[in-house]
Amino acid sequence: MSIPDGRGVFLLWYNMCMQMTDGMEVDFPPIPPPPPMTDVQRETAEAHIAAAIVREREKRMVRNAMAAALVPACVAEPDACGGMEECAMPGERQRLKKRALASDDFKKICELPDGKPRPPNLHSANLSFAARVIILVRDRFSNNAPAVYKAAYLSRKTYSAIISDENHVVSKRTAVQLAFALRLSRAEADLLLHAAGYHLSRSVVEDMIFDACLEAKIYRLEDVNSLLIAHDRRPFSPQC
Repeated sequence: MSIPDGRGVFLLWYNMCMQMTDGMEVDFPPIPPPPPMTDVQRETAEAHIAAAIVREREKRMVRNAMAAALVPACVAEPDACGGMEECAMPGERQRLKKRALASDDFKKICELPDGKPRPPNLHSANLSFAARVIILVRDRFSNNAPAVYKAAYLSRKTYSAIISDENHVVSKRTAVQLAFALRLSRAEADLLLHAAGYHLSRSVVEDMIFDACLEAKIYRLEDVNSLLIAHDRRPFSPQC
């Protein structure tokens, strides 16, 4: 029989507490809900989304133009560029460069200004998704888990399954819902999503909306839904 490590013991204890308090009235300190979206926040988010869509369209046009220019050259003079593999190399280099830049951005979040690694805390890249959620609920919401999972449109069963198992796989939308309910900054949301194996893409309209809402500090899912519906995207729906 294997003995669980410290994190495993903590998760087991937390899950037992959740099960023991099931159906009981627990007195938690009141947590004021996030304020509704203001007109300024809406305008900022809409401008951010529109600018991101325009940038992505411009990049796509440039990529299509480059592809259209490269393919005829390879067909007409295959020896001039060494075949299709050589023509594909610039695009591959660009993808690797973007990946390296994203890695550098992540290092800036996870390292101190002098380049030394941060101590094990929320900025540690080794923390699991469940551990991050538990620490955030404990430190910022006084362990008021019901307020958090209700604000995230999640059921108690779903939330308990997430925090009781470090290897539990959550969907991207569930991770985003918790990021809004926990009122995370853009950098903190990146770390939480990274722990779940996701990231906000700059070429997906839905992710652009999430990014704009986090930047404008729009945390109510009702407000996020209004922006999703305005751009013909599926809104979040509360679990029964």
